[in-house]
This record gives sequence, structure tokens and C-alpha cells, in this order.
Amino acid sequence: MLYVYQVLAAILIGLSIGALTVSRNHKALMLGSLVAIVLAVVTIAMGTWVPLAVGVAVFLVAVMVQGASVRV
Repeated sequence: MLYVYQVLAAILIGLSIGALTVSRNHKALMLGSLVAIVLAVVTIAMGTWVPLAVGVAVFLVAVMVQGASVRV
């Protein structure tokens, strides 16, 4: 199960880096992506699923906040 968490954390890191490179104007997306990267690295180091779940939740909220501000 440890490898599954590590693969999912690596995917989260890739998504977060992609979101960082696309739009640097949105502070919420930038902060959410950085938090997600840190929590994914913690998941890879520790092998637990809790930081991964929190990182995904933070990233999704940041994407939703960024999307809501663009649709105005």
C-alpha cells in the first residue's frame, strides 16, 4: 500500500507544479499548490495517507477558488 500512496503523491506533485507554472497571478492557487507539494513530499517520506488526503483537498479548493474568480 505504501507504493500506492507514493505514486498518488507523485501525481499530486506533478499537478501542483503544473498549476504553479500556468498561472502565477492567482495567490490562492499558488499557495494551495505549494501546500499540496509539501504535503505530498511528507506523504512520500512518511508513507501515510492523511497528508495526501489533506493535500488533495487543499489543491482542489485552491483550483475551485481560482476558477470562481476567473468566471466573473
